[in-house]
Formats: sequence, structure tokens, C-alpha cells
Amino acid sequence: MMSKPGFRVLCAWVVPLLLVFPAVAEDQVDNDTEGKLVLVLSGGGARGAAHIGVLRVLEELHVAPDLIVGTSMGSIIGGLYAAGWSPDDIEKLVEMIDWERVFTDRVERQDLSFRRKQDDRPLMIQGRIHFEGLKPVLPSGVITGQRLEIILRLVDALSPTTTDFDELPIPYRAVAADIATGEAVVIGSGSLATAMRASMSVPGAVPPVQLEGRELVDGGIAANLPVEIAQRLGATHIIAVDISSPLLEEGQEFENFMSVFSHLNSLLTVGNRDRDLRRLGEQDTLIVPALGDISFVSFDRLQDAIAIGEEAARLEVDDLRRHAASDERWKAFAARQRAEPFVDLTIDRIRVDNSSRVDDRLVQRALTLGLPGTFDSRDLGADLLQLYNTRYFGVLGFELEESPEGGHELVVHTPPPKHGRGSLQLGFGFLDDLDGGATYHLQGRHQLLPVNRRGGEWQTLFQIGTEAGVRTEFYQPLDWGMRWFAEAALEYEKGTQEIWSGGSAIAEYQFTHYLAQVSAGRVLGRWGELRATAFRSQNRGAPRIGLPEFGSASEELGGGTLRFRVDTENSVVFPRHGSDIELSYSRSSAALGTDYGFERWWARASHAWSFGGTTIQPGIEYGENIDDVESFFALYDLGGLFRLSGLGTKELLGDRAALVRVIAYHRLFRFEMAGIKVRMYAGASAEMGNAFLFEDTSFTWDTMTKAGSVFVGADTFLGPAILAYGFAEGGRQRVYLAIGDSF
Repeated sequence: MMSKPGFRVLCAWVVPLLLVFPAVAEDQVDNDTEGKLVLVLSGGGARGAAHIGVLRVLEELHVAPDLIVGTSMGSIIGGLYAAGWSPDDIEKLVEMIDWERVFTDRVERQDLSFRRKQDDRPLMIQGRIHFEGLKPVLPSGVITGQRLEIILRLVDALSPTTTDFDELPIPYRAVAADIATGEAVVIGSGSLATAMRASMSVPGAVPPVQLEGRELVDGGIAANLPVEIAQRLGATHIIAVDISSPLLEEGQEFENFMSVFSHLNSLLTVGNRDRDLRRLGEQDTLIVPALGDISFVSFDRLQDAIAIGEEAARLEVDDLRRHAASDERWKAFAARQRAEPFVDLTIDRIRVDNSSRVDDRLVQRALTLGLPGTFDSRDLGADLLQLYNTRYFGVLGFELEESPEGGHELVVHTPPPKHGRGSLQLGFGFLDDLDGGATYHLQGRHQLLPVNRRGGEWQTLFQIGTEAGVRTEFYQPLDWGMRWFAEAALEYEKGTQEIWSGGSAIAEYQFTHYLAQVSAGRVLGRWGELRATAFRSQNRGAPRIGLPEFGSASEELGGGTLRFRVDTENSVVFPRHGSDIELSYSRSSAALGTDYGFERWWARASHAWSFGGTTIQPGIEYGENIDDVESFFALYDLGGLFRLSGLGTKELLGDRAALVRVIAYHRLFRFEMAGIKVRMYAGASAEMGNAFLFEDTSFTWDTMTKAGSVFVGADTFLGPAILAYGFAEGGRQRVYLAIGDSF
């Protein structure tokens, strides 16, 4: 067996990560003794922490099971104990895990690559429709289980390397279910991590685990308290721990979605659980912890469940004593279970088992472990999550093997995703200021990635509504570290722009915009990007509503732009911390066919600080045409929600514009499950700015327009929603209702 690190090493592995099979068989365990004691641990989600309290009492009484059979969370706790983990170490592990984050695959936004952060601009509805060619592919679960897979693989790395579960310190079986037939499947060999994951793959929430042509899900639907399976495996005495979720009693009401979900989970398990309970005899012991209102998702009450499990076991002490081992047998049992020395694990080499559509070198460059060296899962876990969130791969895995050349080899598995390369994401936006100004749009984004072995991406954005258009771009990393890149893009846009005077709209222009550009640049870690762009564009505008003196306009432009961008916000909507900074400088070039020379620059910056539930986000924006350009299309605009609230949208136009604002908001409540988040806020803003058109006027306190707003808003998986009252100098005021990508 491979030496395993001690729990002190595990603490250094799992905590930072969370900030971030095998043969299927029903083999009999050899039974050379007169009797066989089998410990049966049922499924029940968070309620399964009670198993830890039971194990602690069993050790005190020197109860040494010959076999452990577990379902779902019982397979996790039972598998850890069978692999040599003590009840104390198991308790520390389950308490360290942030279970809310385990059941979501997405890492925090500030930890995404800079490229993937841009998927949040423009804002879209969370969730994608995937395509294999032109055929839609529906996901088999709400999440793919990548974070759960990494944690279980880490557990596996700390356990004996045998693939025969009879060779573990305590023989072990995990119970899953064949989703096609509903039959129980007993897993007795292969990867311990895969066995655990198969046993707890809740149907609809986590995709099935494929084993030898069968798709396996949570064993609770077939045998939540696998007593019959234990008897088929030769049990003569059974200690069964039942933490199954009970059905609601008559008269009880469903208080919320989770109570409905919990009840459905109970319906799936109660029948087979009752069947197995009837198979228990006088020679067996049943422990049923009184877990009360602790549900299968009450991961915030793990300590309560552990204590209740221990209390329930102590109530059965007299009955449990008859299962106690002799002193000699207990010493042998304890020595076998704690036999592995607590040492650090050294990795000598890495091998990539890559069946994805990208080159091996791209995967290898993403793995930052220095070799040879001590295995550090902080780096490995972060690397795997980063790779997974490129969206080029399926569920990534790893295992530790003893290399034929000597030493230990880390094998990283990078399969392709089960769905195709294409995905479609939809979005919408609606903004009404309840004063005659309303905009709306429906939008979509199709992505094809990776396009090639170097991680190329093809993205097309399209939109219909008050502003319509399409943009298609091809993004190509140039090196295996995906730092240098080139991009080509084409864009078409059509919309309207109101012309204001004295606080009233006096005309409306319809404009069209065509753009072709090529860019090259450098990604700056996860936080920024520097790029240079050459562009050629054509703009046309004609009055749609207004007096005859408002004439048509047309221009051909060509030039270059330098842009520097920083994006460290944890969220695009109501960020709690982080910065959003953009600096750009543009200049015309006669070689690219411009109608006139121009030089302009623009900058904006904001940063969010949070104190408890309150966030303050100051920001500044400034743009200037260095040359006087008598072009409607080259003007900067202000007006609208948070951009001088109370004024009309884009009411102020100028060749120079400045805006200073502070937005403050307080989080009222939040809800999160399986990656679906809802955040509710209340806040206010103070704003000051102006735009000057061909005037030699300085930005001073007296020349700046003062404005502000009060609002309530929500950040949901459908996008942001906000209701606000905006006001500005001169008695200007508006009520805004905005939903989606509108402000």
C-alpha cells in the first residue's frame, strides 16, 4: 500500500481548495469466521453526519465490523472509516467542507480566467443550451459534480491504493442504483472516490456515473438501508444505522421548496427502507438517531447531527456490547486500520491522460505543480477548477499511482464534455423610466469552443429590439499558456438616439454602424488584459423624428486603439469587492481610409468595498476628443439610471464628458442552492457630471449636474432586476424599472 499523509496534510489541502470505476460486482466477502458482523449505514444527506457519532461509540465499545456497507452519505462516512480514517478525522473533514460550494461547479468570479470573466458581459440568463452539431443536448444534472469529484479524489489519494475493497483496513461495499432498471448495484472494487460518487449521485442534481456500460445514481432509490445486501454478503449479525429522511406527517404543510424536495427524496427511499427494516432479526441492532427537523440539506447543522448520532448509539450500549470484539481481536483490528504512517507524499512525475479536443501541451502548462516535490492539492485543486472552467473539458479527475520507474506518478484525466462544443445562452433587457423612455431587447450568444487544439474560440452575439445587431469574433490563443492572443471581429448595429434640448427630446436619429477589426494582446494573469486593435468602421445616421434642419450624416473611420482593462469584481451586478477599470486611446490613420483625423481617449474606474452586509462602490468616468470632431458618432453621452439619474437616457452629449458617483447598497437577504443564487439589496447613489459640446468649459462644482437615486434590486439567475427613483437638479425626476442587461 502507498503511504498516506496524515490529517494535518489534509487540512492544508482541503480548506484552500474549497475557497475554491472500476468493476461492478456483488461478490461475497470471504467468511472464514464463525460469524460476520456487518455495519450498515443508510443514506440521508446531511443527516448522515450522525453516522460519525455512532462510529465514535462503536470504537469506545471495541466493536470491530467485518464489513461496512453504505448508501449515499452512508457510503461516504463508511468508506472513509473503512479506509482507515478515525471518527475524529472524518468529523473534521465534513466540517471543513463548504457543502454549498461543493454542489456547484463554478468557481468564484474573481478566480476565473480573464477570458471567462467576459462571458458575463453582456449579462445573460444563467444556464446554457448545448449542441452536438445542430442537435440540442440536455444536461443530465443541475451540476456536473466537478468540485465534488476533486474532493473525493483527494480523499482517495489519502487512502490505500488498492482497487479491491476487501483489501482495505475494513472490507467495504458502496451501494448505487442502475438508473435504467432501478436495481441496486454493489460496488466492491475500483476507485474508492468513484464508488462514493456513484452512490451519492442524486438523480437530476448530479449526472449518473458510468460504470461498465451502466449509468449509476444514488443508491437510496434501490436500497437506502441495505440490510438485504449485507445478508447476501454473508452477514450473521448487523448493526444498522438508519438516518433516512422521514415523510411529512398528516397535517404538516410544505413550508418552502426545500421541504417539497426533502419530501420527494423521502418518497423515493421509504419503501425499500421499510422492506429492509423487516429483515432485521433479534441478533441484529438497529440505531435510529432522532434527527427531527434536520433535513438532508441541513449542512449547517452537522455538529447537531453528530451529537444526536452519538446519543442514539449510547442508548443502545447494552445491546451493542454483545458485538464487541475480544481484546486480542480489537488490537489487531485497530492496528490494521491505523497501520499507515503519517508522512508527506512526494510526486515524481505527472502524466496527462487527455482525450479532449485540445492539445496535451495546453493541459500540461495549466498544471503548476513543481516536480519532483510534495503533492500540494491547493495547487492541483485550483488548476483543475481553472481547466474545468475553460469549458473545454468534462469532469476532470486524477489518481496517484506507483510508477514502474519508481516513485509516485500523478495521472490527470481530461475528458471531453459529454455535450458538444456549441452552446447557446439567452438574455433579455427591459428599461422603462415611466416618462416615455423605454428600451427593450432580446439577445443570444452562441459559442463554439474549443475550435482547435490550441483553444481557439468562435463567439457570435445577436440582438433584436430597440437596438439590434450582430457581432461575430474569433479568438485565438497563440501560446500554450494562453497568455498571448489574436482576435478578429465583425460587427453590425442598428438603433435610435434621441436628441435633447432644454430637458425635452426634440428629435430622434436612426443610425447604423459597421465595424471590422483585428486585435492582438496579452492576458495579464486573471486580472487584466492589454490589447492593440486596428479597425475600419462606417457610421450612418438619418433623422427619424424631428425638424428638417436635422440632416443625415455619414462617415468612414479607420485607425488604431490601445486598451488596458482590469476586471477583478466578484460579480458584474452588485459586486461586493473588486475593481473594474478600463483605459483606451484611439487615433485615426489615413492608411485605413478615415474621413478625418481624430485623437481621443476615455477612462473609467470603479472599486467595491464591503463592510458586513454593506457595500460602497465609488466610480469615475472621463472621455475627451482631443481634436474638435463635428461628428455625432464621436460624442460621449450621460443620462439615465446611475449616469445622472433623473435625466433622460443619453440626454447629454459632448466631445468631453465627466462623471463621478458613489453607489452604496446593503444586502437584505440571500438564497443559494446548486449554483442558483438570489441576492436582494437596497441602496442609494450620489452622482455628479456633465458633457460639453465644443465648449471651452471646465468641469467644476458649479458646472457639474448633481443627481442621485434610491433603489431596491435583486441579482438572480435570470439577471438583475431593479426599481429605482432618480432625481437631478432642476426638479428632474424619474422612476426606473429595469430587468436584465439594461443599466
